[in-house]
Amino acid sequence: MPEELKKIKKMRQKLGITQAELAKLSGVSQSIITKIENAKIEPSYSIARKILTTLEQEIAGKHDQIKAKDVCSRKIISIQADQTTAQALDLMVKNAISQMPVFKEKVLVGSVSEELFIKKYDKIKNKNMKIEDIMDEALPTIPEDTNITLVNEMLKIYQAILVVKNGKPIGIISKTDILQKYPI
Repeated sequence: MPEELKKIKKMRQKLGITQAELAKLSGVSQSIITKIENAKIEPSYSIARKILTTLEQEIAGKHDQIKAKDVCSRKIISIQADQTTAQALDLMVKNAISQMPVFKEKVLVGSVSEELFIKKYDKIKNKNMKIEDIMDEALPTIPEDTNITLVNEMLKIYQAILVVKNGKPIGIISKTDILQKYPI
């Protein structure tokens, strides 16, 4: 049996739909779906395509319903612009994070990351150098109801994104958050 056909049952179960629901959505009888899932028959190409297309559309639909607030980490670890590089590195190591936002009071002004420390290694004169002297641009912010598809596209460019509600940060999304929480 082709590998794609072996995935039908797992995909259906991951979506939380029954064989009867899949049959109705795809226009294929439930008994055929049962036989395919139990490797009793190998369906024609057109039947297999109907089922797999239906599953793919259902998965895409579920992904479109996922919002930034559903996958963000609510604990935002940040640093103030007047704190030192040593403090930033200590926070990053203690919390096992690779980037964090930089604030001046409550205003987002920049970001720091492992990548930044590596790039600017030669420019960091000592451990007491202020973060504001080396920080990168601020992480982008998005409303909490932003669609997961847009979040994924943004994470191809940025290391992390701050999620805001009424202009105030409520969470942060990194590539790791997506990998851990995004239902594939």
